[in-house]
Amino acid sequence: MKRLLTFVIASLRSPLRGSPRFAGLAVALCLALSVAIPHSAQSAVIYSGLQNIPIPTTFDGVYVDIDNGSTSTSTIVGWDVNIFFGGVGIGGSTDFQPARIGTSNMDTVLKYALNDVIDGSLLYSTGETGSSDHLGPGLNQFQEGVEGDLGFSFTKNDSSGPYYGWMRLTPTANNPGGVISDWAWEDSGSFILAGTPEPGRAMLTLI
Repeated sequence: MKRLLTFVIASLRSPLRGSPRFAGLAVALCLALSVAIPHSAQSAVIYSGLQNIPIPTTFDGVYVDIDNGSTSTSTIVGWDVNIFFGGVGIGGSTDFQPARIGTSNMDTVLKYALNDVIDGSLLYSTGETGSSDHLGPGLNQFQEGVEGDLGFSFTKNDSSGPYYGWMRLTPTANNPGGVISDWAWEDSGSFILAGTPEPGRAMLTLI
């Protein structure tokens, strides 16, 4: 469904718009959407808004509750992810599972690129988790001082889920400047594309 919507949006940006051929294509796409989207369906991407939360260079770091957006430099009830030492360490509660290279709870957390699919087909662990070797030169590693998206599966504080989302962060090797920029998750349990919506991009919500 979202791939069809993405195709529609891309088509609306086509240089052919305004031509009779484009008009016919637009009508056909609208008809396809009217058939494909049930009127009773409800789905939304829940976006945090731009946060720019500093990641301290301390063992406590920062704790984030994905559900309500609360953060703290000490443990809070309902915390989901704990990022510390500027981004060298990533800890997850039992309700928050970052996508990683394997299913062990200390396997390396992966970095995802814009529009990568985050869904149940990725590898996740169970229980409380950690990662300390996700910084490096590899294609799917985070680089110091460079933004990247962490993909995750999480369960809300009301025990519903799992839901899939992404978190955009700029880690450091225990140096100042680490930041959690923002995050988003899809509230129907469907997949989400990493990094979307981004600031300045329209968010498409189906009601």
